[in-house]
Amino acid sequence: MKKIVLMLCLAIAASTGFAQSAQSSIEIAKQQKKLREFNMKVLNQEPTKDAKKQAKKLEKEKWVVPAGERPIAQQLTATQLYGEEYMLDESGNATKRFIIRSGMSTSGTYNSGYTIARNQAANEIAASLKTQIAAAVQSKMDNNQTSAVDATTAERFNQRAKSVVDACLTNVQQTMVIYRRLPNGNFEVQVSIAFDKNELYARLKRDLMKDMEKEGDELNDLVDGVLKANLQ
Repeated sequence: MKKIVLMLCLAIAASTGFAQSAQSSIEIAKQQKKLREFNMKVLNQEPTKDAKKQAKKLEKEKWVVPAGERPIAQQLTATQLYGEEYMLDESGNATKRFIIRSGMSTSGTYNSGYTIARNQAANEIAASLKTQIAAAVQSKMDNNQTSAVDATTAERFNQRAKSVVDACLTNVQQTMVIYRRLPNGNFEVQVSIAFDKNELYARLKRDLMKDMEKEGDELNDLVDGVLKANLQ
């Protein structure tokens, strides 16, 4: 009888874990679908008056777009739209959905300058998010005196969260890329990218699901603390 009860408990636990994992994967797919829809909206948006004005100024300063890219005014409009898109956080408060960062580099070739500028923007986002996540975890621990989370668990969580951030950075949206040729022949390149916090939250839930099941409410508290933090 005990064996039957044990087998039933294991089966229920396994099915629950599978259901939660499947739900997390569904949530990621949903966020990616929403992102694709938003990207299409941005692509079809007419340039704003302000963007056109800024574009003229940049063009006078000899900035141009690489072959195949949209005009400067459209790219500026896209960057503005990404920056103005809001979402509801875990507490139901409105917060900006995308984190926008820009990088600039001067190099002997366009390709080299582009790579450096884009990496600058991505690295700035990564460093900022990892610092904020660590701070959110520490704050959650400091404010919850009854928490059983120890330093080792918190550090393990931070390391996993950092990996999730790095994975999300492969899917950032490029909102603008322009360059100009300097008198000495070098290329000055500017790149702006948008990081989707919705995807970060969905991936955190999915990738940490197994750890949350093992650690229980303590790790759940840490995840909850990060999801409710105003990352920016």
